[in-house]
Amino acid sequence: MAETALPVILLADPDPLRRHETAELVQRWYRAYFRVVQVGGLPEAEQALRSLAGLGVPVPAVVTDEDPGRYAAQHPATRWLLLAEGGSAPAGSCVTVVDRAREADGKDGSGTGLAERLRAALDDSLCTWNAERRGDLPTAEVCGYRFSPAAYAVRDFLGRSGVIFRWVPEESRRDAPVTVRLGDGTELVDPPLSELADRLGLIRSAEHERYDVAVIGGGPGGLSTAVYAAAEGMSVVVIEDDAPGGQAGSTSRIENYLGFPVGLTGGDLAQRALQQARRARVEWQPTRVATRLVPLDTGGHTVEFVKAGTDETASVSAAAVVVATGVEWNRLASPGVDRLLNSGVYYGACLSDAPSAAGEDVYMVGAGNSAGQAALYFARYARSVTLLVRGADLGASMSNYLVQRIEKTPGLHVLLGTEVAECLGETTLTGLRLRDRSGEERTVSAQCLYVLIGGRPSTDWLGGVLDLDARGYVLTGSGSGSGTGAGPDALPMQTSLPGVFAVGDVRSGSVKRVGAAVGEGAAVAHSLVEYRRQHPARFRDAGAVAAF
Repeated sequence: MAETALPVILLADPDPLRRHETAELVQRWYRAYFRVVQVGGLPEAEQALRSLAGLGVPVPAVVTDEDPGRYAAQHPATRWLLLAEGGSAPAGSCVTVVDRAREADGKDGSGTGLAERLRAALDDSLCTWNAERRGDLPTAEVCGYRFSPAAYAVRDFLGRSGVIFRWVPEESRRDAPVTVRLGDGTELVDPPLSELADRLGLIRSAEHERYDVAVIGGGPGGLSTAVYAAAEGMSVVVIEDDAPGGQAGSTSRIENYLGFPVGLTGGDLAQRALQQARRARVEWQPTRVATRLVPLDTGGHTVEFVKAGTDETASVSAAAVVVATGVEWNRLASPGVDRLLNSGVYYGACLSDAPSAAGEDVYMVGAGNSAGQAALYFARYARSVTLLVRGADLGASMSNYLVQRIEKTPGLHVLLGTEVAECLGETTLTGLRLRDRSGEERTVSAQCLYVLIGGRPSTDWLGGVLDLDARGYVLTGSGSGSGTGAGPDALPMQTSLPGVFAVGDVRSGSVKRVGAAVGEGAAVAHSLVEYRRQHPARFRDAGAVAAF
């Protein structure tokens, strides 16, 4: 879609500072598909609408701080979103997003509540607009039973892939199929995630059979590796089993990442990194689950994978491979967990699921930063959020700023020395049996349990090809003898197999932080350059450096 043809989201607000802040948010959310135009008020908005109409540029939505009145009536095809001062909802095609007079109530004064409501209202409006015009914008409407595992998987994938979608729960039918209606009118029933990604245009056909570098894992470390390797003129493909960002992509807010003083969501960081990688001509292949790493006699490597949700297999070959598969959530061993998985019991926390928890009591297991951020996020919607912690001190594994914020958040409770003894319910979660450190048990009603209890390395697919430490993390760096790394002359982050490197959380001894993973991705690019210098015949012509 050419820049001049991008449809416009119009912002009308006489306050220039507030208008600019809102424009930055909206442009960040939709920069790939919409252009944001700012005007000072409704008369200027009317002039802009007429001018854009004359140029044939559609305006799906107008965000304004003033009741549009007659202006909305004159442009019925445009959805008007009102950031109201008094909370009164006007009639017609205008929808009140939030009452500004109450926007900071319960939101630690950050205005985050307004941003979330505005995003939800814009998503809904843009989905409707795209469906009515049968446009090519990747949007979707998802229908299904709220506690269906398949429906949860689809919502989680779309949310972390940056797809604008509307969720329509089917509360009356527990056996309702998951129906996905795309923006072009196509309807998919119970689609595999790989098919959904294909239909939404999230996957582009691979241009080569062989690459200089194959990066396995599209989290911060993997995407950083891809960007820096591509900048050195290497052809790069990223194989990701799900959506961009890895475990970090589902984090509600990253507040300790350098250069973002007010923080950003994990999803936003992932989408920024993916856009940067694509700009560097990195090939992105999501919903591809790596199953095997095969060394070749030529010195290269083949990575075999299967398309998620199918039996279809494929492979790519590369001169060098970077393992960046990160970690998976540790499993909860309590009875009932496996039976109710994704039907009330979830690993991680799907951010798009939070509004569905309104008026409910939500439980979470975990004591790390991910659990703390998820608890704070869900507390904005749920009646109550209870964080279950096995240890005696929340501050032992959670950053101090999060501990303090949790203590000040109404409706957010912490139960120390408590674990889940059993998950109750036949087809959906109905309650939990909790056990304290003295062994005493009690039963509580619960509709949702989110488990965020640390990670285990995603290395099962390697099948013994690489040396791992006692916990299953990939060994890298110097050492001598079997099981101690790549040898005394190893390149930084090289594994026990020449030409294979590891970065991020999957690497033994790594610092489990987003910033550290990004730094390792930048550092391993230098190792890749040196490896190419040592084995030039294994790489393609690197004469043209990727353009940024």
